[in-house]
Amino acid sequence: MAMAYTGAAGRTAEEMGKVMGYEAKPDQEHFAFRKRISMLNDIPKRGRAQLNIANALFNAETNKDILIPEYTKTLQESFDSDLYSLDFNQAKETADFINQWVEKKTHERIKNIISERQIEDSSDGMVLVNSIYFKSDWMSRFEEFNTRKDTFYTSSERNEKQSKPMPMMKQTGTFGYGEAGDCKVLEMPFAESELAMIFVLPQDIEATCAALDNDMWQGWLKSLSRPREVEVIIPRFRLEHTLDKLVDTFRVLGIRDAFDGGSADFSGIMKTGITQNLYISDIVHKAFLEVIEQGTEAAAATQVGFAKTSFNPPNPDIPVFRADQPFLCMIVHKVSNEILFMAKVVDPADAD
Repeated sequence: MAMAYTGAAGRTAEEMGKVMGYEAKPDQEHFAFRKRISMLNDIPKRGRAQLNIANALFNAETNKDILIPEYTKTLQESFDSDLYSLDFNQAKETADFINQWVEKKTHERIKNIISERQIEDSSDGMVLVNSIYFKSDWMSRFEEFNTRKDTFYTSSERNEKQSKPMPMMKQTGTFGYGEAGDCKVLEMPFAESELAMIFVLPQDIEATCAALDNDMWQGWLKSLSRPREVEVIIPRFRLEHTLDKLVDTFRVLGIRDAFDGGSADFSGIMKTGITQNLYISDIVHKAFLEVIEQGTEAAAATQVGFAKTSFNPPNPDIPVFRADQPFLCMIVHKVSNEILFMAKVVDPADAD
């Protein structure tokens, strides 16, 4: 969405900026993204984590003469974006090309981000793609011999009928730990110390998600100010998920003009003339996340188409973070507090 925002204007830009939390206008916000991407690109150079962020614009050949040069320059300089001009009339070939690009960038974790039909529906438009791949060991690994099956409740009510056995990993160590409201918060660093996974265990997952905003997020971070010894019990899990109705979600949040062929203003992207208009027709987000004893692997891609008590008794002197009911987890760049991945884990046994 940030790449699209860069070319937005008028009320379209106002709505996107407000909902997405962008602090600057479209012609300035991209400088902040340039700084963040530069910091993140330095991480794999130190050899303790794999982190690959990739962006691309796939443009219909018919648009090459009306695409605004300043926009493509901004994509290249601030988003390190690849640029491709493709024949969208060859829908299968174009979809295959984009899918292969994403698959390569995410180490084959994300596949089929876009369909042939989506290309057909935007035959004279463009596709903006953002992908991210991350893999790292924990700074303090879980020992596999401590992992055993235990009950995970798939609802915050902890109903036995809504539970299933899950492999639960366990270790005791010094981690960032705190409590904020009705949430327990845990921070586990990766081998690359600038990156960490934050787990949030609320009493009521749905109520927490409904009320989640920046103030709540900042409260969680503040609660982590003092590391202490904690007993950690979390499930080993692997999740794959596709979100393909994001246009409806963004409309509810307040972005409306961007998806309206008559009202959208992306005049900073393309000169469309009076008989045509560029608007966002589709947004699809696919994500992969695996949390195991050694560490974490995650991948995600977004395309914006225009047109669960068998453990030893706990030590009473230290807190226990036992994620045996729905929780949130986020991979965070600690220097910038940038959230790279975020997941709501309700059923870790369900790969979908």
